[in-house]
Amino acid sequence: MRTVLVTGATGTVGSQVVEALSREPNVRVRIGVRAPEKNSVAGVEAVHFSYADDASMSAACAGTDSVFWVTPAMPGMAAVAQGFLAAAKSAGAGHLVKLSVATMADPRPMTIAQWHNEMEAAMRASGIPWTSLRPNGFMQNFLNNSAPQPDGGIYLPMGNGAASYINVRDIAAVAVKTLTENGHEGKIYDLSGPEALTGSQVAQAIAAATGRSIRYVDVPEAAARQAMLGANMPEWMVDMILDIQAHTRRGESAQITDHVQKVTGKPPRTFAQFALDHADHWK
Repeated sequence: MRTVLVTGATGTVGSQVVEALSREPNVRVRIGVRAPEKNSVAGVEAVHFSYADDASMSAACAGTDSVFWVTPAMPGMAAVAQGFLAAAKSAGAGHLVKLSVATMADPRPMTIAQWHNEMEAAMRASGIPWTSLRPNGFMQNFLNNSAPQPDGGIYLPMGNGAASYINVRDIAAVAVKTLTENGHEGKIYDLSGPEALTGSQVAQAIAAATGRSIRYVDVPEAAARQAMLGANMPEWMVDMILDIQAHTRRGESAQITDHVQKVTGKPPRTFAQFALDHADHWK
């Protein structure tokens, strides 16, 4: 029986990893959450886990064969990572599978990629066997912060730039393989969907799936900034999001890889299928 700890277990990716792992035979799933009593899942062990509590991190990592490591995006992530890595090492964690971001190897990486670069350097220096998953932007973002507005507009400052958006379920499928199989240690997997889509192409796919009139509207970056600040988002988060969107606008998010197929044996899901699967959400 293999014991796997999932951090970030209630998040967009972590929840899908938990769901996929729970279907695996001979895997004991443990989730690290701030309030275990509020996050009970059938067949899953919930334990207290907080990046502000070294003892909780050590206890959660104790006896684990592998850990799915998710760090919340925020300034100071590298310092948080150091605390976690020390706790994981002292607890004898067998293998870390880190959720990072795409484009980390670019000459001018995004701010969030720079943060993850620092964390990965610390992970490699820790001596704990590791695997890095570097996905591109999530298709699921179009269900939430990038969703069509009531008037059918998708308002984003990305020009005509394309991105190879990936379905989070494919990230979870890769994560399960790397968490439960040997041979992935020291590997970096750049994860993308099967095609790079512009905002207009995303809008067309949602329109086809829903029967609604959906259109992409390229908005000035200054207007996007003002809207996010007006919604009381912290300035560092606004800067981070605009940095990601500028990366797409410059055509630097369009790389397509075969790593999902390579690890799982299945091709990544298309955006058209994603749109059909979630059509009711947008209706």
